[in-house]
Amino acid sequence: MGNLLKWFTRGAEFIAAMALAAIFVTFLLQILFRYVPFLEPIGWSVVLISLLWVFVIFFGCAFIVRESDHVAFDIVYLAVPPMGRKILALTTAVLMVAAMLYALPPTWERVFQNRLMELKSIQTLRIPITGDKIAVKWLFAPFVMLMIVVTLRYLWRIYTVLRYGPPDTEMEMLLGGETDGVEVDP
Repeated sequence: MGNLLKWFTRGAEFIAAMALAAIFVTFLLQILFRYVPFLEPIGWSVVLISLLWVFVIFFGCAFIVRESDHVAFDIVYLAVPPMGRKILALTTAVLMVAAMLYALPPTWERVFQNRLMELKSIQTLRIPITGDKIAVKWLFAPFVMLMIVVTLRYLWRIYTVLRYGPPDTEMEMLLGGETDGVEVDP
């Protein structure tokens, strides 16, 4: 299971890196076409960069950023005993799942089942094979993906907290001798 998760994470990092590379290449093309005298400026580059950037942000938050990478205000969490931490971790996870499940149906409906989102399209970008304009709904699709993944992450957190107790704090990991696989001498 750990090996599969590692490969999945590496694959997600590769996809995000390729999207960032596409942003960079598109940016360079935009500069080239703007300042070379015999070339016409390209209008689709800004839209493509924006679309890819939104994708990278939501995709990265969904699949790459770990819980420990987020900024946390954990003064109260660290001040309570382990049972209190378990209650706080469960409460937070349940609230996150509830909020995501509450917001997901209207978000899904607004993005994928709204006729306006289907009709409205990005004017300067087209699908290379068919030549069709790209519907605006695909700009917002990564947000729906993020909501689904966050829901699944916090459902997993509920399971792990109930089974193994509250997650270790950074101090406990340091005192335990490990931080992300790096041994720390006492």
